[in-house]
Amino acid sequence: MTTALIALLVAATPAAGRTFSADPAKSVIRYHIVHKFHRVSGTSSTIEGRAVLRPDGTVLAMVRVPMASFDSGERNRDADMREAVEARRFPFVVFKGTTRLEGSVLAATHGSTVQAKLDGEVDLHGVKKPVTVPLTIDLSPDGTARARGSLEVSLDAFGIERPSLLFVKIDDACKIDFDLALRGEKP
Repeated sequence: MTTALIALLVAATPAAGRTFSADPAKSVIRYHIVHKFHRVSGTSSTIEGRAVLRPDGTVLAMVRVPMASFDSGERNRDADMREAVEARRFPFVVFKGTTRLEGSVLAATHGSTVQAKLDGEVDLHGVKKPVTVPLTIDLSPDGTARARGSLEVSLDAFGIERPSLLFVKIDDACKIDFDLALRGEKP
């Protein structure tokens, strides 16, 4: 998820490597769930994210979002979702991942787009599951970057009791989209 930081990392890689952080004011993570009668999306910009680009092209990334920060626009629904994911017991959803950027990707210039795949794990509801996240990283001439992508998770696989409406549970699939603005940190 925070691999958008890769883009910043790619932009300039000194011998010691480079660190990037997500800008919460310009970043967003959304979840999308489906019920037979309607679709729901919840949004959070309360995002903590960092990525480190090592000199060998290895990228280490981490993104953490408080479960209570997601807002669907309906207070009761948000309360039901926080209860379903046990937000008090498991307050964060966390993604950690790694990838290795090849020389051609590392040589990308500002103003270009890079495609990458980040292998990692999602920690949700106290359960960790492996995922591969495809990314599109847009490098800007000002040294910032955007990382965009999406993944789908199974609520059942994470032990989440799916909420229901009129005795019909929401679908098991939960799509997660992210759009992360990244900025380089001063060494």
